[in-house]
Amino acid sequence: MSTTQIAPETSDTRTDEGDDHSHYARREEIVRASIEGGRVTALCGYKFEPVRDPQRYPVCPRCKELVEMAEQFG
Repeated sequence: MSTTQIAPETSDTRTDEGDDHSHYARREEIVRASIEGGRVTALCGYKFEPVRDPQRYPVCPRCKELVEMAEQFG
């Protein structure tokens, strides 16, 4: 399984307007988007630009659920 990390705010496939959660996404995507610009797709499907401090927001419940399921099944 790929490494995940909390990324700046972003649920579903909507854009980051109005979302007040931090989301899990693949580390490689976050790094790429941080350097080159662009959007990242969170585990829950939400698309966002990694520009906000993720520690300022609660974790997306769906992303958290997906990570817990992945950890449970190895």
